[in-house]
Amino acid sequence: MTFLRLGLAASGWLALLATGLPGAAPVRVAAVTVFLLVCPGLAAQLALRPAGPPRRAGHPAVILEAALVALVLGLALATLVAVALFLGGVFTATRSLLVLAVLTSVLALLPRRSGARNQDTRVHAG
Repeated sequence: MTFLRLGLAASGWLALLATGLPGAAPVRVAAVTVFLLVCPGLAAQLALRPAGPPRRAGHPAVILEAALVALVLGLALATLVAVALFLGGVFTATRSLLVLAVLTSVLALLPRRSGARNQDTRVHAG
């Protein structure tokens, strides 16, 4: 278990603790915003990625792609949670943050999938 995964698992709970600060406190706003934009998506991306070595891991395009995918996944998960809570009639910001914290912790602590991606990019007939 890497420190990144453990940090992701704790990030939602730290953001939830930050909600106890006064409403417009910069630490509260920063903690919740960073968590919502980065952590659920990054945890989902790490849970879905196979355990093999990434191709060209240090290349700037790969880093940018991973950051963009994490951002989009995080926004999608936050939207899905908010809509589900709205439809259930139980939406509050704290509840949605709690659900996302639980989801992020579960995704971050899942074991890595074994096996490499299919590297065959050729078009096959059939």
